Amino acid sequence: MKRIIYSLYTDNVLEHSSVPDYKRNQFVKFRDQIIKSHKSYAKICNADYKLFTTSVTDYDLIQFEKIYLLEKLVKEYDEVVYFDFDIVPQTTKSIFESFDLNSFCAYGIIKKPTSDQMNSRLKNDSWHKMDMYSKTCAKNAMLLLDDINGNDEMINTGVIAANKNAIQELKFSERYKYCHDKFEQAQIDNLYPEEINKSWIHNNEVYISYMIERFNIPYTNIGIQWNFILDRTCPNPSDAAYILHHVNKEFEISFNA
Repeated sequence: MKRIIYSLYTDNVLEHSSVPDYKRNQFVKFRDQIIKSHKSYAKICNADYKLFTTSVTDYDLIQFEKIYLLEKLVKEYDEVVYFDFDIVPQTTKSIFESFDLNSFCAYGIIKKPTSDQMNSRLKNDSWHKMDMYSKTCAKNAMLLLDDINGNDEMINTGVIAANKNAIQELKFSERYKYCHDKFEQAQIDNLYPEEINKSWIHNNEVYISYMIERFNIPYTNIGIQWNFILDRTCPNPSDAAYILHHVNKEFEISFNA
């Protein structure tokens, strides 16, 4: 059984709301420690580790590239795990042994704003293109064009685990154009207020979540403990979390800097 954990990194990304100067500098400062943590965890899992670099500079396109690498790696490996470069494992428990990787394994998030939050955002026109609820709306608008009532779940692709069968069944590259065209149609033909739908962008999480529901792809929600997201709404880690996802890039929490 050949296994690999991989990540993708570049210090040359065009201006994007997800990579302000602070976050860029944090990656530079903690790069070596992040790599060390990934390699140590790969050793625990009896897996290879590889950090890919990319010449792509557009943030959103980089997010698609990490998915294409899944397809490339399963040509050589039986099981593959992807970590965003802001992931820091804090467990000796193997993710490979914890799930049936015949299904696409990732953390599915439900983030539905309260009615007060919804009204406030609509009133202030403050929907962000990376907002998980907005992404869910985009996915469900695509599904409605197929006469499918989508669920309220949006997959976060910060941690992905799958084997060769699961990746081949997803057929991401093969279905990309179909999803792209469906997204373009959904932007025009949807039931959501303009304040929401104008924030929609081509996004890997939207496409994967859509594919899984549209084509009934076997899928396992790995749960929050395997992708514990640290951001401004949840800045503090939990000892119960196996993997920390430093969306806020405050790596000092993990590395005691």
